[in-house]
Amino acid sequence: MEHLAGKVAVVTGAGSGIGKALAERFVAEGMRVVLADIDEVRLRSVEAQLSENGGNVLPVVCDTALEESVQALAQKALDHYGAAHVLCNNAGVVGTGDPWAGPISVWDWVIGINLYGVIHGVRAFLPIMQEQGEGHIVNTASMAGLLAMPGAAAYNVTKHGVVALSEGLFTELKSTGSPVSVSVLCPGFVKTELMKQMSWAARLGEQPAASSNPVAQFMDQMLVEGVESGISPVDVADQVVDAITSDRFWILTHPDFGPGVTERYRKAVAQENPV
Repeated sequence: MEHLAGKVAVVTGAGSGIGKALAERFVAEGMRVVLADIDEVRLRSVEAQLSENGGNVLPVVCDTALEESVQALAQKALDHYGAAHVLCNNAGVVGTGDPWAGPISVWDWVIGINLYGVIHGVRAFLPIMQEQGEGHIVNTASMAGLLAMPGAAAYNVTKHGVVALSEGLFTELKSTGSPVSVSVLCPGFVKTELMKQMSWAARLGEQPAASSNPVAQFMDQMLVEGVESGISPVDVADQVVDAITSDRFWILTHPDFGPGVTERYRKAVAQENPV
């Protein structure tokens, strides 16, 4: 998809961070954009900002963990714009804390949004793109989808799942001559507000319970510091647009993580222990 002007993009998690930056960049490219987020206050704020700057946008409150909500999102995109050319399955949470002694609800929450959100998005929009004869799906994973971080099991599991889903889908579509392509976004640290919703308790406006797992405690602090010093979401959005227009699958925003990924798979082939 070399030209984006006049096309329709759908972005989940568009109320902040990478999602907001993607929406801004798509508007700058002359696209019409469906803004999806579970937080209506943030969603309306982004809508107002983009509309004031001349953007043609449609805000839709959507819970990506629910299949019916994502199916409704797809229908609203069709009803309003008649098409969906680019889908960014971008909504995500961290859900830090002790994965083994903490509440299982954190696992349910993270898997529901990070993994099932992507599954629901592909299932809702892929048929539309196949029928219209054009489309590109961008699934937001993480470097945690290529490197297993200690103390962040639920996040690792979902992001590895997104990478596997995306790679398998890309191969399937290419082998069948589909007009739809796929990219997987694996960013390192990006300066967003992601860590303000670290746990299910935080999502409910409560104080997250302190973890007794020292590895999880260390990882929580490292993530907070890493995100605070991360690259701009605008830089990520630029790389996503480049990947869409050049039909590139892998979007790795931090080249310095490359040696770690190479070493991981070298150890796997050599059947060496991770540490």
